[in-house]
Amino acid sequence: MKQKRLRIQSHAQEEIDQAFNWYFQRSPAAAEAFLTEIGCSISQIASHPQLYSAYTKRTRRLVMSSFPYSVVFQEKDDTILIVAVAHAKRRPGYWQGRV
Repeated sequence: MKQKRLRIQSHAQEEIDQAFNWYFQRSPAAAEAFLTEIGCSISQIASHPQLYSAYTKRTRRLVMSSFPYSVVFQEKDDTILIVAVAHAKRRPGYWQGRV
């Protein structure tokens, strides 16, 4: 089976950048660990999107294990779209207008 094309919405990329910067100000090692986990999470989603349970509005999510974030995505016919990298304790559902 052919792997679907992966896209990251600009808002989701901004969330990754903001979280990285926040961690970097406190600990460059933590910031690097955050980027590593984000990269692994996105790779897992791209390889096996069906492993992640339905969330809301035709989305699925992967809850990160070491950081308080979830990667929210939509699976379309030929694309996987990363909609948000959402902090677990801030503004639940704020990203829903993006889908």
